Amino acid sequence: MIRPVFANTATVRARERFVLRGGSWRKVDLRVRCGLIQHPVHGPILIDAGYGPRMYEGARSLPLRAYAALLGPKLHPLESPLALLTDHGFLPEDVKLVIVTHLHADHVSYLHDLPNARFITDGQVSGRLKDGGFNEFLPHDFAERCEDLRDYACIDLPFYLGTGFDLLGDGSVLGVPLPGHAPGHFGICFPGDTPLLYAVDTQWMCAAILEDRLPGLPIAAIMSDRAAGRESADFVRRFAQAGGEVMTCHDPAPTRYDWSPSGV
Repeated sequence: MIRPVFANTATVRARERFVLRGGSWRKVDLRVRCGLIQHPVHGPILIDAGYGPRMYEGARSLPLRAYAALLGPKLHPLESPLALLTDHGFLPEDVKLVIVTHLHADHVSYLHDLPNARFITDGQVSGRLKDGGFNEFLPHDFAERCEDLRDYACIDLPFYLGTGFDLLGDGSVLGVPLPGHAPGHFGICFPGDTPLLYAVDTQWMCAAILEDRLPGLPIAAIMSDRAAGRESADFVRRFAQAGGEVMTCHDPAPTRYDWSPSGV
């Protein structure tokens, strides 16, 4: 049974009520996770590529400078995807596949450092590489190295999730379309007796999904499709109610899948 481990590449501090309807005014440290799968055939596979130093260093566009100043993510270099790989005995060159759940900056910042990787993306992102994204995070040949999620074999998903995509050809890692947050946004299901659904950015906090406490403005305004986002949240909630396990990229609470660097 394949199970991922997740590093926390950065934290972003936000008022809880901005990401959870009815939440307090206290500040919470939202995590920015990226994951590692160790597969017996495909080797190390990354799930996204987190925040990295390109947020603050090198030639940067004015929009990226404004974005970094507004969110002010605190980087955790000891939990970068490169550190995650090293701690598990891999080099960046060993990574042949990255599952890119969507193209927001906090999911692609280390893609430049993975020279041999192909990228699984939803085909909806094709043609959108210059549509509001930060292209400085993407390798120059990003489009040529992409594989469309929807070209993979369809497969039935557990616990009423419907149909998804068999990303590794053995039913161990399944792509789950979860539209609403961003163009082409999708999650990942790991089947088993208690299947795990990594719902990525369907919402920032799990409680917003599981307790039906989706935030209003201003957070709701940045979703690419608010109605689709609500449907995706309902979809994930039904999965959890049927007995599935759910985690998201930014939930501040630690999970049993979170990794800590050796010796720290």
